[in-house]
Amino acid sequence: MSILRTAAAAVAATVFASAALAAPAADAPPPGAPAAADFDAGGPDFDRGPGPRGPGPHIGGPGLPFLRGIDLSEAQEDRLFAIMHAQAPQLREQEKAERKALEALDAMRESGRVDDAKAAAQARALGQAIAAQELLRVRTAAQVMALLTPQQKEAIERQRAPRD
Repeated sequence: MSILRTAAAAVAATVFASAALAAPAADAPPPGAPAAADFDAGGPDFDRGPGPRGPGPHIGGPGLPFLRGIDLSEAQEDRLFAIMHAQAPQLREQEKAERKALEALDAMRESGRVDDAKAAAQARALGQAIAAQELLRVRTAAQVMALLTPQQKEAIERQRAPRD
């Protein structure tokens, strides 16, 4: 009986070891996923995961998807980093304000008691936070566009053309 257990353990160990060797590494991207090098200088084209606007990418965040495929010089990359770094604290504050207002509205909804004045104030705060984020994104994108060469701007326009 001991020999059978030993043999079974050896077979199981061999099966598990070969499965582990055949499996992709835990940190490797799944097949078909973009490699890290596919992302532009600002990172992937999303600014948060699941959140108030639902799961998935929220275009216009740190990634600036219009830069995908645009070759930037080192000086442009440095300037892009500075622009993104400078706007990050403001964006974070507005995202926190948005989340706080949403949480307050959700709490009212879930409690079954809605104070119209408080709900209206939170709705205004939510709208202001979202508007401030969009304004910041527009300003940031304009700063980024200003650092591009005419050829790079033409390349961006060519990328946009099929979508229009």
